[in-house]
Amino acid sequence: MVMKKIAIAFVALALFVVISARAKASTYTASEATTASKKEASVTLKASATFVVSNLDLVVTLSNTGTYDPRNPADILTGVFFKLAGDQHLTPVAATVASGSSVIGHRLPLGFSGDVSGEWAYTNNLAYAPSAGIDDNEGISSTKLKWFKKKDLFGEKIRGTSPLSGAQFGITTLDDLASNDKGGIKNKALIQTTVVFVFDNLPSGFTVDDISGVTFQYGTSIKSGIDTAGELVAQLPEPNTISLVVVGLLGAVALTGVRARRR
Repeated sequence: MVMKKIAIAFVALALFVVISARAKASTYTASEATTASKKEASVTLKASATFVVSNLDLVVTLSNTGTYDPRNPADILTGVFFKLAGDQHLTPVAATVASGSSVIGHRLPLGFSGDVSGEWAYTNNLAYAPSAGIDDNEGISSTKLKWFKKKDLFGEKIRGTSPLSGAQFGITTLDDLASNDKGGIKNKALIQTTVVFVFDNLPSGFTVDDISGVTFQYGTSIKSGIDTAGELVAQLPEPNTISLVVVGLLGAVALTGVRARRR
């Protein structure tokens, strides 16, 4: 009976390895020192993007992790670009301000729930090549740049706003003091500090391994803005998968014990 327990444990462990290999979370980060204006001191732009396949959905968590106080649009994270193997088309479902994040700098309609689906857009088949060697074909953005139109929005716009206009609803830092914002970000709604995007109807067999070439876009123009290449820093089994398999492992061993006592 002890051997049977061990055998079941090994089976569960094998399932853990197989399932974890299929469900991963990939995190990319970027960091770049820059001077957005001759009148301003240099700041270090920092961003992260985590891609997770969960319940047949792709969840993308985009964050501005800088520790500076933005003064103009070039300091604001406005998009993320990436390459999908086979140039697969994704179906955008929702864009939401993450738990613990908020919108600052502008009064929002009563009842605003954090849904910014009407302020962010997705498109694929991009001819995006601001840097040598970059050939991203997918993009998520809060501003027009060259390719994003209202038909590409995740959902309905927020009442009283003009989607994809300037830096509004771009992602700012935790250190942003809205009271001293200037120029193109003065009195503009900015997200502090994370947005979560959801896509569904994933192609058969889709995994985060299909994603590569991640770059982060700052500002409202390809010419005057800044793009910085992301680096893959972590690729781990998706947490919910780990939890489920561990529960299954414990349950299998416990069930064996119950059956043994009954005998």
